[in-house]
Amino acid sequence: MSDSPDSAKKKILLIDDEPFITSLMAMNLEDTGRYEVREQNDSLKALDTIMDFVPDLVVLDVMMPDLDGADIIYRLKNDSRLKHIAVVFHTATVREAELHAHGGIISGFPFLAKPATTDQMIDFIEKHLPK
Repeated sequence: MSDSPDSAKKKILLIDDEPFITSLMAMNLEDTGRYEVREQNDSLKALDTIMDFVPDLVVLDVMMPDLDGADIIYRLKNDSRLKHIAVVFHTATVREAELHAHGGIISGFPFLAKPATTDQMIDFIEKHLPK
């Protein structure tokens, strides 16, 4: 039995309360042919989606209703089944200048400032995907 072509694709989960943002990002990432992408726009369903999809990388917004990005990361990293999953932030709460001032890491996690171009997003994801 051979692996399907999708088995080589890295799994990316986009969590953001703005469906337009996740839809556009998902379309651009999938167009590369390198990623299997899922979206979650309800922060209360984020952990269930992570458990169901088991992504290689979660791209997470910081400011969301109900659970914010910090709440989700705390729960993810304290769950022995999920703590191995890589997480990066994609947020408008940190500006490009702040990002560079902190070496691209804030609170121990890599950040990409919004808005980001498709090329910036792909470069960022590739840099932080587990090998």
